[in-house]
Amino acid sequence: MPYATVYVASSLSDHSSDEYSSDYYSDSSTGAGGTWKADAALAKHLLGQPIGDVSIEDFVKHVYGFTDDDVKYISDLNVWTLHPGGLEEYNAGLTKDRLEKELFVPFKIILDDLFKKFTNDGYKLNLNLVSGGDDQWKNTGEPWAPDGIFFFEPFDDKDDKLSWSLSKAFLEFAVTPQDQMTDMKVVVHEATTDSSALMTSPGSKRGNSDVLELEEQGPSKRLKRSTRKESQATGYALAMMGSACRRWATGVVITDKDVWVHYYDRMGAIVTKKFNFSEEPSKLAMLALALAKCDMAHAGFEPLISSGPRLELPLSAPLSSMKDTVLRLPSCDGAGATHVKDLGQGLYSHFEITGDPLYVFRGVSGRGSHILPGHLVAAVKEEGTQTEPVAADDTHPIIPAHGGENGNAATGTTKEALEATMAAKLSWPLAMRPNLEAEVVQSLRESVPWIKPFLPKVHFAMVLKGRSIGLPGNLFRSMTTAHELEQRYFTLMIVDQYKHLWEVPTFDDFMPVYFDIVECHHAAMKFGKVLHRDISAGNVLWRSVPKARCVGILNDWDQASDVIPQGNLRYRTGTGPFMALDLLACESPGPTHLYRHDLESLFYLLVWAAVLYTLDTDKPFASNPNPSILRWTGAYADARQAKTAFLHDPELVFDGIQPAFKPLCGPLWDLWDLFHRAFENSVKLKQQLKKANKTACTGRPWTRKRRNVDMMLDERGQPVEPRPRSENCVEANPPSVEEVEIDSATLGGCLTFENFLAALGEEPRPIIAKYKHLAAE
Repeated sequence: MPYATVYVASSLSDHSSDEYSSDYYSDSSTGAGGTWKADAALAKHLLGQPIGDVSIEDFVKHVYGFTDDDVKYISDLNVWTLHPGGLEEYNAGLTKDRLEKELFVPFKIILDDLFKKFTNDGYKLNLNLVSGGDDQWKNTGEPWAPDGIFFFEPFDDKDDKLSWSLSKAFLEFAVTPQDQMTDMKVVVHEATTDSSALMTSPGSKRGNSDVLELEEQGPSKRLKRSTRKESQATGYALAMMGSACRRWATGVVITDKDVWVHYYDRMGAIVTKKFNFSEEPSKLAMLALALAKCDMAHAGFEPLISSGPRLELPLSAPLSSMKDTVLRLPSCDGAGATHVKDLGQGLYSHFEITGDPLYVFRGVSGRGSHILPGHLVAAVKEEGTQTEPVAADDTHPIIPAHGGENGNAATGTTKEALEATMAAKLSWPLAMRPNLEAEVVQSLRESVPWIKPFLPKVHFAMVLKGRSIGLPGNLFRSMTTAHELEQRYFTLMIVDQYKHLWEVPTFDDFMPVYFDIVECHHAAMKFGKVLHRDISAGNVLWRSVPKARCVGILNDWDQASDVIPQGNLRYRTGTGPFMALDLLACESPGPTHLYRHDLESLFYLLVWAAVLYTLDTDKPFASNPNPSILRWTGAYADARQAKTAFLHDPELVFDGIQPAFKPLCGPLWDLWDLFHRAFENSVKLKQQLKKANKTACTGRPWTRKRRNVDMMLDERGQPVEPRPRSENCVEANPPSVEEVEIDSATLGGCLTFENFLAALGEEPRPIIAKYKHLAAE
């Protein structure tokens, strides 16, 4: 993922990747000129996962910070009544023409009446419910428009700009059509008498897809089939978590008068048991008071973000922009933080955020990477010492051009380009991953020192695990474990900020950057025993080196693994348009990720750049993108089909090569020929393997004697002048598995590092020879 400003066009967006083999990441990021796109498949990963046996009492305590005194206040008032007029109008909305938008006003009347009661009883509230159908909201251009949004006070829905970054929780209504009411009752009665069994989810307005199917899975009932409402609620959570640094997001879904509260974090989702707010008004009062009292931290906002003079305190109110805020760097004392390889431990007090996010992971459950621009500030050593920004890595080794002694000077290098800039990456890798990204990078910098210039410079890295993360989901640990929700860490890493591949000034600058990446990747595999596993346009960066040239940086090592992985890696990894053909197959789990898969990704990356990048500062992307290569951005099945066609005939894709990359036309055809032969070999080898496996299944080869075609029979079936011929007694023994040479690593010797460079008219750097002894160790 890039550590620089991201350009996103709706028709030209990189796929994001995570440990999950899903097709639902249709867009990877937002940035200047970028937009979020609604994606109905976002709920795929949450299908069957939401936990529905959480009581509303437990939920408000663990998530919203509701106290025992608050619970006592609600329970001491034995009789809770709802505003009669509001309830009557709400019921009328259900029986009239059943339009969801007509339910907001009467429901707000009911809540406002409760808030008045709370205020009179001495509670300080911090909540304002605003209609999602407001014209002002529609004018924001947001793809999602919930029926209502809870904001913090003070918020004036007439003057203040509506924004997901300011939201506390979402509100969504659903109405069951009259012709489905009987069917719904039958389904619920036959499935279970437990009220937790029926969990509705957010989506589109109505239709047959809103009738839920149930399936028994373990101790609780979970959704068998996601409805369109689930996609819609997941979209709201995505918008909330993508527009601001948040550890979780929540929302309220009301179907008719049945209420569910939804919780989403990077591990999964929790949904409460339903309750009918007209039959159990005390529970609605409890939810309303919890929402009204909940502060920033309990609403899910990142507690490490601060603003103002008191940097040790989290934000007291959300901000429309994170510019000029700070990211506090926790120490090991009391915070439960563990510093990775002691990077930055005690050296820095905070990270000053200088702009809007450079990258935001587009997904609810997953790594959730959030990348912020800025710089580190040194910790105060003595009283009265002034804090100062920390400069980026000031070591600028003279990097020779590929295959030569002296490189050309980087084009367009300015004083501003050399100023110290950094990026802070907040992410949630799986706890099952053997190594953290910072650990991988630092280990490679130590074990293969010659590739240090081509790896990101890490200044600070820490991890929070277990309860120190502060997720309310961890308070439901036994529940999440029972439902096999995957545990994740919270990591913070601060590195130098680099530029994107499409920002390279000229073709003469581009190719050395590309070869840096190819060789860095190979050296990491050969000598560092680490495979990157996620080569993409967003992960290949560069920097300018004074008096030298543009230097490639291979970034984003959080999907890396040992060349020989320890244990089973459950998920295929990669970024859609650049994933190898084998990895796009539908099988799960997919094949073992090999070096040749990353080599194939490097091939697709070069083709992608040649067809889509102009190397023009003002217009870096082709104005009319080649439609053939854009098919690579589709779902896995579509991308696989498009790449198969490309490996048969590249003409349609190569017709779109940009003028700046015309010198690459010949080498690209040579490189394509290499992968074309490898593709043909893969088909032949699969056929051989299938034949060998078929033989193995019989237990032993079939041995027979071929019939004597010269032998004649008389009328009685007796042989006439039999002339057995020894040459006709031939044994036909299919080859055994051992006799079939299946070269999966290189596909017939084609896909090797040396062949890859040779196809592009290059040779490995001589310096690699100095490290050959490491490969044998």
